[in-house]
Amino acid sequence: MQITPDAVVYIDRTSFGTPERGLFAVVTFKAMNRGKAAVKTTAGSGGFRWKTPDGHTVKQGDGKGAGKIAPIGFSEGGPTVRPDTYQAETVAFDITTAERGGTLVYVDGDGVAFCWKVPSTSSGPAVPALRSALQ
Repeated sequence: MQITPDAVVYIDRTSFGTPERGLFAVVTFKAMNRGKAAVKTTAGSGGFRWKTPDGHTVKQGDGKGAGKIAPIGFSEGGPTVRPDTYQAETVAFDITTAERGGTLVYVDGDGVAFCWKVPSTSSGPAVPALRSALQ
């Protein structure tokens, strides 16, 4: 299984709700399964975390609105990825404006953590489409 984040959008309201802490950070990622059997990622069971620049950790879907975000075209089948395929997915975090940027952490089923630096502004190839899907 390979997880690859490719865009982040910071947004203060969506058609799915309003953040409790002031801002949603919505990250798109691709989950690729190169194996011969279906693989279930930990993305559906809290495998992602947002580590803020000051070291605070926010769990995925924390807050009333973040767990409801499922933009059309960016959620292709949930945590189970069929063999020899990839699918696009999103994960959302309810953060404060000061918590923009930082590190996206994914912990796999074996407890191994993978980390990516996240810019403090919306960026990535899917930003316009994701912003539209969130409205």
